[in-house]
Amino acid sequence: QKALQRRFKQPIVTEIVAASQFYPAEDYHQDFHLRNPVRYQLYRAACGRDRRLEEIWGSKQK
Repeated sequence: QKALQRRFKQPIVTEIVAASQFYPAEDYHQDFHLRNPVRYQLYRAACGRDRRLEEIWGSKQK
C-alpha cells in the first residue's frame, strides 16, 4: 500500500472486507462487450477509465 500511495495525492482509504454472498447477474448482462461491441466501445471511450489508468500506471504500450 505504501508503494501505491506514492502514485496518488490523496490517501488510499478503501476498506478490505471478507467476501459475502455472490449473486451472478442476469444472462443479458453477460458478455456485453461481445454481444454489443459498438455500444461497449462508446461506453469505454466516454467513461474515461482508460485515460485515468494511463495517468496512474502509464501507457501499457512499450
